[in-house]
Amino acid sequence: MRIYPTNLHEYHKLISVSKGDQPATMWFRQASYLNVYTGEVEQANIYLSGSRIAYVGAKELPTSDQTQVVELEKGHVVVPGYIEPHAHPCQMYNPYTWGEALLQKGTVLSINDNLSLLTFLGTEALSFIEKLEETSHHMFLWWCNIDRPDRADPMTMDKWLQHNLVIQSGELTEWPKLLANDEVLVEQLYLTKAHHGMRAEGHLPGVSYEKISTMAAAGISADHEALHAEDVLRRLKAGLYASLRYSSIRPDLPHLLKGMKGDSRFNMNRMMLTSDGPSPNYVERTSCASMIKICMETGISVADAYRLATLNPAVYYGLDEDLGGIAPGRLACLNVLTSINEPDPLHVLQRGEWVVQNQRRVVEPDEAEIHTWLRSTFPSRRTIVNLRMDQMETRTDTGIELVNDVITQSYHFDPRAELETDENWMTLLDVNGSWMINTRIKGLACGIKALASTYNASNDTLLLGRSLSAMREASQELEVRGEGILVYFVDGEQLYIPLPLSGAMSLESVASIGASVDHFNEKMRVHGYRFGDPLYSLLFLTASHLPHIRVSDKGLYLVKTGEIVLPATPLVNTVRKVK
Repeated sequence: MRIYPTNLHEYHKLISVSKGDQPATMWFRQASYLNVYTGEVEQANIYLSGSRIAYVGAKELPTSDQTQVVELEKGHVVVPGYIEPHAHPCQMYNPYTWGEALLQKGTVLSINDNLSLLTFLGTEALSFIEKLEETSHHMFLWWCNIDRPDRADPMTMDKWLQHNLVIQSGELTEWPKLLANDEVLVEQLYLTKAHHGMRAEGHLPGVSYEKISTMAAAGISADHEALHAEDVLRRLKAGLYASLRYSSIRPDLPHLLKGMKGDSRFNMNRMMLTSDGPSPNYVERTSCASMIKICMETGISVADAYRLATLNPAVYYGLDEDLGGIAPGRLACLNVLTSINEPDPLHVLQRGEWVVQNQRRVVEPDEAEIHTWLRSTFPSRRTIVNLRMDQMETRTDTGIELVNDVITQSYHFDPRAELETDENWMTLLDVNGSWMINTRIKGLACGIKALASTYNASNDTLLLGRSLSAMREASQELEVRGEGILVYFVDGEQLYIPLPLSGAMSLESVASIGASVDHFNEKMRVHGYRFGDPLYSLLFLTASHLPHIRVSDKGLYLVKTGEIVLPATPLVNTVRKVK
């Protein structure tokens, strides 16, 4: 079934316009355009019939007074709309504002993770993606997580896999279960491949060729976790597509391209570009346009650079009859550039309608209406915990030490000893007020008096700092201010980023929230944070798919072995519900 179908009337008209029997709705007169199929910049007449391209060639077809005639300036060139093949649309921005930011830079379609939506909305998540498709000019498709039964029961998962906006499964973060022959996961992946006929994406950082081969045998068809050129080659050799990543936490693209340069084994047709859910302040600099520019500057041919963000992802996802190129029958999703060497679009045409002209939205969305919809969809469901100081006592000698932004290791401390210079107390409070966990964290920052954050992978409330009483105070103040990130620094300065949508997402534009994040990052570095992205450090402290030690409803636990170092402590008679 086509994801973007054409009804019979539109289909007849498309054929008629292509033959010259009816006038086109839009005509790009003798326009320079990139033919991604041949790799050439050619000149042709491009005729549209509504949302689709009817003809591309030398012939002139009939027009009418209703035909919009587009004559490009000298040097301007038309390229296909860009595709983001691996997106996480809830990284402090919300899916709607994420789509707006992508569209502004010429990315007309993104394929998105559904895990956060399952966390926030449960069974209501499918209704949200349908409403988003109606509301946004950006096009959204989705993947379905199949390895997190804690987020979706089999019935919910099956509804997702049957939905027309869902086109792949993954990303498979719990892949060690597959290697261990976990029956539930093996059966689910089998059904995904055999019954639903979907692609399945992996999450395989630092994995050997032998394990990648087993994953390929199981049906994993792409991976975005290559850390160097040899990793890319391992994936290509095993028959996988390799997504080259340029994100806020893993800006690997230039390094990968350098390692691949001049080596004919790297088949560019089996690669794609992805920003892999960048922090808000990195969205613009990691856009498809920015990545294409990096590719060209590194010596990749113009045609290949654009294919990595157009034709290749379209082919991979089976969307190439609709997207990825400028040819008859394709959706009219086009970017007009001032030069083939400048991928940032001047104008963006989405399904036959101008949505961006002169780098500005043609029609600004109704912000008040969008905000009302989003607030009603993502309300707070958090339980407020009135902590007592005695509940914050640490009853373990094992803590979490940051190795880099997101990788951790365990370390031991004396629970009776004072904090070391780079240590903080850490508490995780259950979103439902059922349990809590206390430990220490090392290597995050030395100048945080208290930090309270509802932004993390498990959607619980994270408290940390050098003062237990200040942490308790920050938790109470966050209740008053509203969900988000609140920091008291030791020099007396405070910082607050409101995240009113389920405690994880902002209503502001990506640019606006990005500016707040820049300020937060700057203050964190001044106060001792020494890695790249403090937001990702906060986000992934509760993530179950990264080594080596994490904290969640399981307790304080070792990821590789599953050993529970410290179980969660039940909370009794200490909560009151949010109204």
